Amino acid sequence: MTAHRRRGTDLTVHACFSVREAPGITVAVSHDGTGLVTTARHTAQRALTEAGRGYLGGRVELRTPRPPARVTSRPSAFGTRRRRAVRRAADRAVALAVAATLRGDAADVRVPVRPPL
Repeated sequence: MTAHRRRGTDLTVHACFSVREAPGITVAVSHDGTGLVTTARHTAQRALTEAGRGYLGGRVELRTPRPPARVTSRPSAFGTRRRRAVRRAADRAVALAVAATLRGDAADVRVPVRPPL
């Protein structure tokens, strides 16, 4: 018997960071609809600064689950909670990826998205 995986159930955020000598952070996000570009940029800059490497720059590649569609007729509390959960997971993933890169470890980090309550 083979196990079947349902589409859309992979709720993880995958972040990869590479260091550059030039200052500035560039961000590439797979599914943006929740403002993850600015969040990832600020998180990477903060992590570099806290590590004493604020003069460096880098590139963040972020893959996230597709955000839920916005409902125009009625605000969706579940969609808002899920977007916040994805943003928190992306924040953790970027910070961990920057720290791993500065340590010399593998720069790929996967963080599960905690489901909204």
